[in-house]
Amino acid sequence: MRIVLALCTLPLSLAAMPAQAQSTTLASTRPIAPAAAAKLSTYPLYVSDQKTTHLVFPSPVTYVDLGSAGLIAAKATGSENIVRVKAAGSGFSETNMTVLTASGKLYSFVVGYQRNPRQLGLDLGPPNAGPAKLPVLPLYVSDQKTTHLVFPYPVTYVDLGNSGILAAKATGADNIVRVKAASNRLTETNMTVLTSGGKLYMFVVNYQHDPKVLSLDLSTPANSTAQAGSGSEAILSNTPIPQGNLDAYSQQALARGGSAASDTKNQFSVRAGSVGYQQETLFFPLHLRNRSNVTYDVDFVKFYIQDKKVAKRTAEQAIELTPTYVYNGNLKKIEAAGKLQQVFVFKKFTIPDQKNLVVEVYEKGGGRNIKLKLSNSDLLRARGFR
Repeated sequence: MRIVLALCTLPLSLAAMPAQAQSTTLASTRPIAPAAAAKLSTYPLYVSDQKTTHLVFPSPVTYVDLGSAGLIAAKATGSENIVRVKAAGSGFSETNMTVLTASGKLYSFVVGYQRNPRQLGLDLGPPNAGPAKLPVLPLYVSDQKTTHLVFPYPVTYVDLGNSGILAAKATGADNIVRVKAASNRLTETNMTVLTSGGKLYMFVVNYQHDPKVLSLDLSTPANSTAQAGSGSEAILSNTPIPQGNLDAYSQQALARGGSAASDTKNQFSVRAGSVGYQQETLFFPLHLRNRSNVTYDVDFVKFYIQDKKVAKRTAEQAIELTPTYVYNGNLKKIEAAGKLQQVFVFKKFTIPDQKNLVVEVYEKGGGRNIKLKLSNSDLLRARGFR
């Protein structure tokens, strides 16, 4: 009998609770409906086994998933934010591709086969605007003649849509690419070139036995449409800063006043401006001025860390530093009474107190060589950019 009474006391105690308390207690036991999932945008993409499609993302790519073995994809050599895609063979069933970038954004594509896709380059950079088609130039090549393409910066990457064309850098020239057809049976394909300036150049290539244009200068304004748009600059593998920002920060560094070190020799002067710093990267601006009537040709500029004092009978130790990027690096000639401004970009480093950072500028075929010395305090005074 006592057991029955004990069991009956539970509903009685609930009944004695205030109505508001009952409602709260009962509500907490109900399942909570999940929030509605937001559908991600999916972009159509057509690829071919005869042409390569390039996708340019606004930040480094960290992950790529291919829905089937019918697709081939990889980062463009030397770039962190450009993915090249093509079909593994002539035709495949519709599939998909997913790309994740360092910014945390996920890009989804539905991919189909098309022998001659209209879009060979897509810029995913413009916010809230969807992919933008990259410009393409026509190019005609022959197996009997060689065509030369001149770019404003050294070439870091060349992709050929199929084996029907042959391409390579011209010997001794990092910014010139020579192209020709492997045979007169070349079918329409494409070629993509990336330069150290961060620009992507795209060509649709066809065969012509006697092409009218055998050389093309891509550094001229008339051919500037071959360049990728402003939102599609490459992020080079050796620096975390997009190419466009590297140039912008370099210009700011040159515009600043101040001097870390300077020297003049034989009417030629070099001034190291104030050091800049952004995203684990150091910017060293150099102002070179030729006050003579004789042209100055820069042979090379060398940066290295060296002991302040070297004891007798001790070998001098020097550690050379290699810049990840040089703003205006393609300029080498300083006319009479002229000047040259360059910025040398390095991954972040500091200097021990007993050492100096030495900067040497050498004249090609001449003796007007200048050496500057910077201390660790010059680096620690580095200023950020806007």
